[in-house]
Amino acid sequence: MDEETLAFLDTLVSEGTEVEAGIRIPTERRLAEATGMSRARVRERLSGLQMLGMLQKVQGSGNILVTPTFDGGSGNVFALMLRAGMVTGAQLAEAREMLEIAIAPRMVERVTDQQIHELEDLVHAMIDASSSRDFVSGLEADHAFHLALFSILGNPIMNYVAGGMNHALHDLLLDRRRVVISKEIAANGGEIPEMFASDEVHFEITRALRSRRREAVSAAMVEHFDRWRRISRAPSPKSAQPAKKSPTTSTRGER
Repeated sequence: MDEETLAFLDTLVSEGTEVEAGIRIPTERRLAEATGMSRARVRERLSGLQMLGMLQKVQGSGNILVTPTFDGGSGNVFALMLRAGMVTGAQLAEAREMLEIAIAPRMVERVTDQQIHELEDLVHAMIDASSSRDFVSGLEADHAFHLALFSILGNPIMNYVAGGMNHALHDLLLDRRRVVISKEIAANGGEIPEMFASDEVHFEITRALRSRRREAVSAAMVEHFDRWRRISRAPSPKSAQPAKKSPTTSTRGER
């Protein structure tokens, strides 16, 4: 950010009023007076902050300066990078995987029994959605599970980055879930399996967290991503082919 933008942010904070949701900022007119900018320039700066997810319009409260979330912040940045061809979906997915594996030791230090219980509830939600072939609900529960892992750290920066990646990868992850769940059903003869391996691996993460052993959590995180890769890359089961008829032995006189 340039110096003018940083100075503008300083003014928002110093002239604003702390509220439960963040900092309620003054009117455009008051900001123009405080900064010496035109109201058009102030409006432009506010629009930029809103695009970054740092400014929200709250009915009856005006503009609130808030901690950005992936819905309006980094998710847009990552999505724009994908759209512009600056990164690929594979690169973004790889970065997400490396980040999740890297935070495993820290999760062990900070996780509570209540948080583990909430994670387990999300796994059950995934299983229910997979059994109904409800890929969208399954992905929502999957997203919530992985964002909850980052929430264990209690660091809003990590939440911001992780949420942004998931937000940008939504379509890619939805397609992958559809492929993986469909392959598991096909591998089970077209029947819904008692437990989807792609969902069950999340229980391995929660069990590892309950053990409070760093190496166990790191191994479970690695296995999670490896298992999804194995299933998604496995060849689809072939439909049963009708048995070929044995060639009829020619009898004398047949041509």
